[in-house]
Amino acid sequence: MVTNIDGTMNLSREFTQEVNGTTINFQVTYNPHTHFFAVIENQKTHYTLGFNPATKEWTTKDGPQSAIPVAQLAQLVQKSFGVFV
Repeated sequence: MVTNIDGTMNLSREFTQEVNGTTINFQVTYNPHTHFFAVIENQKTHYTLGFNPATKEWTTKDGPQSAIPVAQLAQLVQKSFGVFV
């Protein structure tokens, strides 16, 4: 995790992904209480990304589906945070 100047943890990441010639901006924030990720695509589409350790499956909820496959989104999120499950 990245630490801010004041010593607090930075639990947010931003990255882009190109899909069919269109660039999608992702803003992702980790919630340490729920262990889910709040995802915002292009500053307008909101949903939650979560990992189920029992089934080892990534899913989205609380909104529309991701513009990219959930498995691909999960890889990008994990890469941006530097932690893989």
